[in-house]
Amino acid sequence: MKFGKIVHIGIVVRDLEKAVSIFEERLGIKPFELDNPEPFFDTMNVSGGRGLKIRTATYRGGDCEIELVMPTGEGLYMDWLNTRGPGLHHIKFDSEDSYEAIVGTASQISGRPPYLEVRQPDGTPLVAYADLLEEAGLLLEVNS
Repeated sequence: MKFGKIVHIGIVVRDLEKAVSIFEERLGIKPFELDNPEPFFDTMNVSGGRGLKIRTATYRGGDCEIELVMPTGEGLYMDWLNTRGPGLHHIKFDSEDSYEAIVGTASQISGRPPYLEVRQPDGTPLVAYADLLEEAGLLLEVNS
């Protein structure tokens, strides 16, 4: 596999509006677009269950997208926040490698399935976080 530059960074936060305010007003990184993706994810298969209880804010500028994620209920993001606290959660690199190749290689390295896997109702992969936390301190976002 070969990866290029970082194109996306996901950060888990406790207070979405406060974090957006700091990024925009204090750090000058703007504009962020607020979103409630829960209705979309309610229709998806998420790591063997249904839905993601989150709100997001995304900055799409320059070469790297910044996504702030605030858990709004129980699930993987709330578990992360409760055990690890706020901060960097996942990154995505530019790559020409396939979804299957990246997820498969990460699973071979770690011996674990993806930390998160979202599939469409028909089973088609949508996004995964390949789990290389123990080996490289990394959740690697992979889109199909």
